Amino acid sequence: MVLGVVVLIVWIFSVVSCALTPESQVRGIPKWGWLVLIVLLPLLGSVLWLAVGRTGGSPLPRLRPAAPPVQAPRTYRAMTGDERIRRMEEDLARLERESDQGDGGPRAGRA
Repeated sequence: MVLGVVVLIVWIFSVVSCALTPESQVRGIPKWGWLVLIVLLPLLGSVLWLAVGRTGGSPLPRLRPAAPPVQAPRTYRAMTGDERIRRMEEDLARLERESDQGDGGPRAGRA
């Protein structure tokens, strides 16, 4: 019973993997040939597909690209922790002074 469930899971995984793998990453026979082999000979076809039929890498292709990592400005990255905090506080104080000098500041007209 357990072996049958394992074979079924491997078979479903192989069918989905083969169907989603780009043609350029399929080895040996054409993609449609692998699908026929996997469907007609579930255990043997699945094992052959996983061992021989696809090129290395992820068993399933990435469906969407990952977002690039967010990086701090270069000037902050090059500093140590204390220097970075001091620099950010200075930048924040400078921005507050500039906004207060602009059009009466953000607090103008408030009681």
